[in-house]
Amino acid sequence: MPHRALKDSSFDRLKEDRTITAAEATRNFGRLQEEVAGGPITLTHHGRARMILLSPEQYEALGGEGAAADPPRVDGISFVLDEMEEGFIALDQDDRFAAVNRVAEFYFGRAREDLLGRAWHEALPNVGRSGMVEIIEGVRAQGRPRRLSWDSVIRDGRRLEMNIFPIPNARGWIGVVFTNIGEVEQLSREAAVAQGVIDMLLAALPGAALAVVDTAGLVMDWRGAASDLLGWSPGEIVGQPMERLAPEDGAEQGRLWVHIAEARRKGVAHCTGPRLARDGSVVEVDCTTTWLPEPDVFVCVMRRAQ
Repeated sequence: MPHRALKDSSFDRLKEDRTITAAEATRNFGRLQEEVAGGPITLTHHGRARMILLSPEQYEALGGEGAAADPPRVDGISFVLDEMEEGFIALDQDDRFAAVNRVAEFYFGRAREDLLGRAWHEALPNVGRSGMVEIIEGVRAQGRPRRLSWDSVIRDGRRLEMNIFPIPNARGWIGVVFTNIGEVEQLSREAAVAQGVIDMLLAALPGAALAVVDTAGLVMDWRGAASDLLGWSPGEIVGQPMERLAPEDGAEQGRLWVHIAEARRKGVAHCTGPRLARDGSVVEVDCTTTWLPEPDVFVCVMRRAQ
């Protein structure tokens, strides 16, 4: 089924009080235009009502001037999308830019005034030669939205997630919402590398306790024999500051940060010191910490000191 992105909770709330956040509207633009037929919808941003969406019939019933005008107006929607992180464009039946929001302006490096009314494949010839013409024509011909990932031909190294959909009540019009997912994919790759390193360490050091700490000093992972060593379960310690593992002594907590700083500077650091167990006791622990530049985390291997 099309437009599955709208979560059930958001859809239920929309049915109950006819409100939806601008961010949800951005991600589910096609679905939103179908739902507006059931009555006016209020778009909110940071909890405040920003705009009332009406269908052409509702607008005409209110006596709005030019309500039945052709072509349809989508620039009001782009006003809302100017507040969003995603880019948005609308193309008319002749493939001319009909709406361009601020994010799209920045991405294209062109003012919307230079784009509106121009054929998109002429204004952006690199995109036109990349196969996007056939994709947009396919959406227009089938009348069904399409989601895809796309390597940018405008900005090298960027990867976009795109939602291309026919605009209801506007024959031949196409909407495109896009966002840069290259950084998200890069972080996912780095996390996978880090996970591989962790798995290797655990395999090479049976019985070792392992903790992963980020640059803010928050515990991100708690693996191996860590729970046996100090008593803390992953649910109790993950997301907590690493100082929770040190006795309530400013000096000892400070030594944790000195240890982390040394690991960043040298790549690996060793220390022995007291760590606070869940039952309140103090356990003397040998700790070897390795810095992984990508994704910029510290992997701490701990054992009870001999």
